[in-house]
Formats: sequence, C-alpha cells, structure tokens
Amino acid sequence: MRLVFRVSATQRLILVEEAVAQLQEYTQRSWWQSEAGGALLGRHLLDSEDIVVDEVTTPQKQDRRSRFGFFRSRQHGIIARARWAARNSTMAYLGLWHTHPERDPMPSRVDCRDWQNAISNDVFEGDRLFFPIVGTDRIRVWSMARSGPIEELVEVRSEDGR
Repeated sequence: MRLVFRVSATQRLILVEEAVAQLQEYTQRSWWQSEAGGALLGRHLLDSEDIVVDEVTTPQKQDRRSRFGFFRSRQHGIIARARWAARNSTMAYLGLWHTHPERDPMPSRVDCRDWQNAISNDVFEGDRLFFPIVGTDRIRVWSMARSGPIEELVEVRSEDGR
C-alpha cells in the first residue's frame, strides 16, 4: 500500500509501497521493541511538484535505541550519500523518520528540536524536509520548510491519490 500526503495545493508526498513496508517493519507492537528510525530517500519529480520516497535507511548498529527514545547515528548520512552517488545524483535525502510506541503518534519536544536541527544543519534539495512518525496503528507525517513552522500533512484518501 502506498501512502499519499498533501503538501500544498499543487504538491504531494508519495511513499511507495516498498518504503511503507520498510517503515512498518519497525512498528513497536510489543513492549520489548525499541524505537527505530532513519532517513527518507527519494526524488523530486521533474514533470510535477510531487516528491516520492522510494526507500528509507533502517536502524544501524551505531544508533542508540530504547523503548521511548532513538538517537540516529551518522551512519544514515553516509548511507544517503552512497545511495546518491550510486544513483547518479538522483536519490535525494528527503527527511527523517522514527517510530513511537503509541497508536496515533504525536511528536515530542525532542522530535521538534531534532527536526529544527535537521532543517538548519542538513544539506538537502528543495525547500523542506519530511518527518514521518510510525505509530502502532497509523503513520503520520509532518513537514518543515527552511523558514516556517512545523506542519502536519493530511493524508489523501481519494482513489486517484489527488
């Protein structure tokens, strides 16, 4: 199942089936499962304003993980740069994802600070980054532009995805 979110009147964020499956693989369904996270990798479509998440980096040995916390190691950036080089500069870094052990996830203050830090310090194409949180029943996505507030994206539910 792919997920589609409205970014603006003319732009969508599309998570392809493979990326959604990667995210859902780390859903914290049991009390012993730790938070997980990584980076979003994909592309800015040339024939539209849409952005497609093709894959995500998955937890690395260098990450610090606990039931209610996740610290992303530098390894995710190394992987993203390697994918960019391997795909002839067409695989872009689009944002960061992580899990929460709750049905309907909401960002914490720590999450918001992490996202603001990413906007300020990470190198990326376009004017914004995306921040999915994978809950036990639902994936929600927030976005932040280079200058602007954190905004939750609305999932598109029509059959044609528009």
